[in-house]
Amino acid sequence: MIVLTLAMLRARWRPAVALFLLAALASAGVALAPVYLARAEESIVADEVAAARPDERGMLVSATVEPNGAGTMDDRFERGGARLLDAPGFTRVFSASFVAQPADEPAVFLDGTRQVTFRDDLCGHVSVHEGRCLMGQGDAVLSEETAHRFGVRLGDPLVLRSSSYNSTTSQFVADGAPGYLTVVGIVRPIAGPYWGRGRTDAAVYVDRRTFGGFARTSELQTFDAFPQPGAIRVATLPRLRAWLSRADAGGGAGQASIGLGALLDRIDAARAAAREPVPFAAVPVALLGGAVLLFAIATGARASRFEHGIVALRGARRPGRWWLAIAEPVVPVLVGGLTGSLVAGAGVPVALRYGAALSAAVVLAGAVVAVRAISAPLSDLLRRVDRRGARWRSATFDTLVVLLAVVAVVHFHTSGDSVYGVAPLAPALLMLAVALLAARAMPLVATRAAAAALHRGRPVAALAALRLARQPSGRRLLTVLVVAVALLGFAATGVAVAAATQSTRAAIAVGADRALTLGPVTRQRLLTATRAADPSGRFAMAVVPLQGLLAVDATRLSPAGFARALHPFPATAPVAVHGGTVAFDITAARLDDLTPDLTAHLAPLDGSPGFETRLGRLRPGRHVYSQPAACTAGCRLADLDVELPDTAGPTVVLTLHAPPTRDWRTPPDGSVTAAPDGVTFTLQAGARPDAGLLRPAGVPDSIPVIATAPLDGPLTVFDRTPVPITVAATARTLPRLGAHGTLIDLEYADRLAGDSGVTDNAEVWLAAGAAQSIVDALTAAGLTVTGERTTAGERALLGRAGGALGMRYSLLAGVAAVTLAAAGLVVTTLGASRADLVALRRQGVPARVTRRVEPATLAALVFCALVIGAAAAAAAWFAIGRYLPAVAPV
Repeated sequence: MIVLTLAMLRARWRPAVALFLLAALASAGVALAPVYLARAEESIVADEVAAARPDERGMLVSATVEPNGAGTMDDRFERGGARLLDAPGFTRVFSASFVAQPADEPAVFLDGTRQVTFRDDLCGHVSVHEGRCLMGQGDAVLSEETAHRFGVRLGDPLVLRSSSYNSTTSQFVADGAPGYLTVVGIVRPIAGPYWGRGRTDAAVYVDRRTFGGFARTSELQTFDAFPQPGAIRVATLPRLRAWLSRADAGGGAGQASIGLGALLDRIDAARAAAREPVPFAAVPVALLGGAVLLFAIATGARASRFEHGIVALRGARRPGRWWLAIAEPVVPVLVGGLTGSLVAGAGVPVALRYGAALSAAVVLAGAVVAVRAISAPLSDLLRRVDRRGARWRSATFDTLVVLLAVVAVVHFHTSGDSVYGVAPLAPALLMLAVALLAARAMPLVATRAAAAALHRGRPVAALAALRLARQPSGRRLLTVLVVAVALLGFAATGVAVAAATQSTRAAIAVGADRALTLGPVTRQRLLTATRAADPSGRFAMAVVPLQGLLAVDATRLSPAGFARALHPFPATAPVAVHGGTVAFDITAARLDDLTPDLTAHLAPLDGSPGFETRLGRLRPGRHVYSQPAACTAGCRLADLDVELPDTAGPTVVLTLHAPPTRDWRTPPDGSVTAAPDGVTFTLQAGARPDAGLLRPAGVPDSIPVIATAPLDGPLTVFDRTPVPITVAATARTLPRLGAHGTLIDLEYADRLAGDSGVTDNAEVWLAAGAAQSIVDALTAAGLTVTGERTTAGERALLGRAGGALGMRYSLLAGVAAVTLAAAGLVVTTLGASRADLVALRRQGVPARVTRRVEPATLAALVFCALVIGAAAAAAAWFAIGRYLPAVAPV
């Protein structure tokens, strides 16, 4: 039998080669999913590790160590602490330090202290700027920043003593014998994970012998651990998770700081997002590959029916006939499937298993198809007649597919389970349902088209339509082509929509074409510098992001409607005080036995940080309350704060004589009235934190905001003071905030704040086309640019995110599906019977007509597949695709 099988394969080598290539292509398409995911997940892990904060990549454990009974430092932590950070693939660095001060100063504040530090392998992680690195006892090296800070130069002696903190005086005092050092090098730390969180600006680095020679009451010992290249990869994640679980359960001595768990959680979330869209494309490709292979096997089996009939006529037994029918298609399918799996899935064991599983499934199903094809009556085999199938079985299958498609779509929308169950099959089932309905309608449509073509005198079109109407293989081939085209259309739509979604999300996340992050700066200086750098107001806008809130210079906001809504009129000129003393002439007509403190909040007009001046306690009668204040260049009076108790009842009545302005704002429970030589305030004590707050007017009583949802009550913006608001407009999304947040005018909010005005998270947003001169002007005005985000960069990051990578696989799967369908089309065409065309030729039909029938049939089939496939893709997209996470609306 083996010799006979090989002879059959040799005799019909073209169909065998075609099956081999189809099987290799199908198994490679199935192996594509795990291979792609493996590469994508490695990329995700690398990106997440690169973007992680130092405290997430590295680990630290520390302990304060004191001398033991023998007078030396207890070494138990140094001996056992390393075991606390023995994560696989991580390198540990030991360091020890203590606080010291110049020996000639008995007491210093914190900024006068030094950190005498020993750190393992220090010289291997610094570059020497001047002098040399540590070599002997008494040597010390400092970083350039530390040397500049303390005015130390190469060769200078350092005499330091350990010190301890005196909580009574808030100073550090000497408590040890002096140690003598010589600065032998000024060094520059080489950037890298070695430093972890072990660097300090006041560090004086020494070797171990020198460090041990100092007399000290305690020292801080630490172990830093950082990952070696490749320590955090997909393959190492399970080991790191297991180690982290043991570390969390084990505890141990010292204070440990391990942020690895947050990084691993983000990696797991990104990997899950990458895997989520893959089943929607991988499952249909696997089913389509199997269907194409079975279709090709069935085509070959039908072509060899006459030979099997001759074999049966000569008395061959049924098992032998079955073996011959099965072996001819199974051998090339099995060899081709294993070859495709090995080539496509090299290095990914899961991919090999997937390809082998598809090959095994096709071999079993192909055996059934082949045996069924030769099990027809002998007369049918010799006459090359297809075995009749019951129509009710075909209709039942089509109905079952339609019902399954409906169930899968409903399950997708109701269960929230988009990866498991029948949800991954929902798009494919919906496309298959459309394809089956189209294939069932094709004979009717083709028959009418044939009649119309004959009536118009177009014999080629008529014969092509009749071929489509009468051949079952044409309907099956149309189903395969429609599904393949629909898969590609579905994937292309998903990738295009995902790209648009990423662009929208990037624009919202950044807020502008470029966003410059700044160092600490006052809000007033931020506004002044930004407006001066871009007088036109077209390219630069000052922004202060807060939690769920964005304060912007609304005068530069686009669209103009938002600008008018947030900033309906310019803020009035600030109420300013000048001189070295701030004084207020006040009559306290009623205090109700209270002695409240009076505080003035002032903001220098030059943009320096604001400050508060305590003017003293209010006393009955008329008094002048004054205090020195650095307002020579002028200060804006932010407010006067009368410190009232948080219990209801007491009332305070004050008259401010010769006020800097007569236009004031009081809390809702208070009032302001005009007096002959000033203004009179009536304040009610209560639970509101701003019950005693008096603000000069200059902004609206209730400032407008733009919100994505209704707001109740005032907002707390820059300080504890509630800001009364009015919702001027609503928006579906807001820059930086997305679908949840509030937009407020920065100038109005700053006027209503009584804090120092310093913000640590200020930004300047730049529109597209902003010149570099604007950035230079911002820097020249004293703003420090610490970072930059761009829409293009954010879009690139989103493009490498898990969901985007998963959607990109669907496009590869769609291409693989179309390739499989095209290969199936070619194989079917090569193996198709042309007996009907030969008979027509013998009956006198011109050769120019019969030669064109087959190409016309294929062209019509492909055209119908393209049109119906596009419709099936649209149906699947609107039913399921637009709800996938990677393409969900912002």
